Amino acid sequence: MQFWQRGRLAVARFLRLDLTHGQNHYWEFLNSRVRPGMRWLEIGCGRQIVPEFAASLEEQRAVAGRAAVLIGIDMDPAITAHPLVRNRVFATAMSLPFEGETFDLVTANMVVEHIADPGTFLREVRRVLRTGGRLVFHTPNRLYYLITIAGITPKSIKGWVIRKLESRSDEDQFETYYRMNSKRCIAELARETGFEMETALVKGSVGSLGVLGPIGWLECPVLKLVAVARGGEFNSNLIVSLRRPAEARVEHECGKSAPV
Repeated sequence: MQFWQRGRLAVARFLRLDLTHGQNHYWEFLNSRVRPGMRWLEIGCGRQIVPEFAASLEEQRAVAGRAAVLIGIDMDPAITAHPLVRNRVFATAMSLPFEGETFDLVTANMVVEHIADPGTFLREVRRVLRTGGRLVFHTPNRLYYLITIAGITPKSIKGWVIRKLESRSDEDQFETYYRMNSKRCIAELARETGFEMETALVKGSVGSLGVLGPIGWLECPVLKLVAVARGGEFNSNLIVSLRRPAEARVEHECGKSAPV
């Protein structure tokens, strides 16, 4: 471990700052939600369920093996390299090529921030979920200070920053809209599209400036402030579970009930 990284961890320990990566938080949450025999759809599945630093391939394989069916959809050719999805489908989340009430679980890891029309997306997911089924997703928090800055930064500058800080090529960068990226916004969209918001966790992560030497040290007090302000509301990552409830029914004058 490099000197600057060791120093950053020492600063974090002094501040009692949790530098657990958001992907580790998501993996822990997801692992507890995958039940034996489930029919599972992974939207925007890419090459893996989570990066291998969050869970080894064998750990991911064990969780994937609980599902009776695991289908991955994506428009990215990287889907062909995914070692765990048993069925790969080239499709978009806005028009899912599946019959209604097909899945028990739909997941999306760092996907919904790229969706321009979240209402249509949620209605499509609700359509393919069985009653009691869940949409579980992991996404940046729009209230996190760096996401707020990213939202007003020109695309060319943002692309350069991502390449430098995250070593992501242009091919691995996609348009972001952040239209479903705060607890309040998600709650409103859930109500409008017939979901119940079951869980909405706001979690911290490792930050983004650790590769910049001493600047990474200076980031730690900022992350600590973010973690404690208003109960962590401004932390960097959202982990959400939305549930499709049973259809509510009302009695009409004719004596028959109908869904609402």
